[in-house]
Amino acid sequence: MQLYAVKFGESSLQTKYIYKDAVSDDSTSIAWSYYVARFNTKTILFDVGFRDPMIARDWGIKLFNLDDEIHQIGDLNQVDVIFITHSHFDHIDNIDLFPNAQIIISYAEYGHAMSNGSPAIKSRLGKDNVIKVEDELIYEDTFLFKVVGGHSVGSSVVYFEHNEQKYVITGDECYTRDNLTQQIPIGIYSDTRKNETFIHNAYRDGWIPLPYHDTSLFQTYKRISNHIVQIL
Repeated sequence: MQLYAVKFGESSLQTKYIYKDAVSDDSTSIAWSYYVARFNTKTILFDVGFRDPMIARDWGIKLFNLDDEIHQIGDLNQVDVIFITHSHFDHIDNIDLFPNAQIIISYAEYGHAMSNGSPAIKSRLGKDNVIKVEDELIYEDTFLFKVVGGHSVGSSVVYFEHNEQKYVITGDECYTRDNLTQQIPIGIYSDTRKNETFIHNAYRDGWIPLPYHDTSLFQTYKRISNHIVQIL
């Protein structure tokens, strides 16, 4: 398996949104990213990012042009499977770019996207190649897609093991690795109890967190290009 983290944007976010009960109004730099895996001849995406410059402006996000960089990890025009951890814009809005991929998403987030998403998202999710998950699903005997419902009503995570190491792609159940390694719940949640339970159990069981908004991730792993690192 090869696994890459792709940072398509950067911004700042108030610390109280990243860590529950933080009292400071200070802001910290965050990444906006998604993951790409090559596994058993398949290309797998874990969320898909977004590209709308108006949304980026409203959120104060600097978007990066990754056209030249992304080719260094393969052709994303041929994506087999996409795991959607939840239906917030930065995780799902580019889903229309992948008309032929199998999509795996929780029932709750599917319903939210079909009610509140853009016409392009609704059209894409209306196709036949969408698997809606109530609780959990195992893909290729390796990736466990598990609905948590802490960050949003149907937010999910993906567990997998590689070379005797245990990893969890956290969606936004963690904004940074510190949420898990220091057992600090997130500050934006639908059900904080479910988020706390996920964090406690993942910490107890030794899972290595792979979040979407941690800039330090891109300083830790092997650099492929300016905005892409290789995790595995």
